[in-house]
Amino acid sequence: MKLPLRVPPIDFTHHFGRCNDLDGEVNDSLEIQFINENSAERHYKIDVRPVDYKIPMKAKNIYRLKNGHDALYTNVPGFNLFVFENDGWQYILSIDKRVSDQVTPEVFVEIANSIGVSFE
Repeated sequence: MKLPLRVPPIDFTHHFGRCNDLDGEVNDSLEIQFINENSAERHYKIDVRPVDYKIPMKAKNIYRLKNGHDALYTNVPGFNLFVFENDGWQYILSIDKRVSDQVTPEVFVEIANSIGVSFE
């Protein structure tokens, strides 16, 4: 599994990750969270799960990634979501809506396009 090499352009003080291995394979996922202990709105999360068990989403907007796949941009209460697939995995990037002026859909596109990129 490849992870994005970029993160949103906001300050984080902590990052955490965990693998969720629940009964069966349907709810298995990798969850990575970035937070800022001094600013509750600086909360960014990456969820990765097998595409066979992806969470269906309805798009508010659709963006084309460099790998040719489409990414969906939508929102849920409190968060903006950017959802895409790569190499058999579904990625759900989420950011607190209060920083949507700093983390735009275009920033999410850059983050998604950083998967598999080499910065040598």
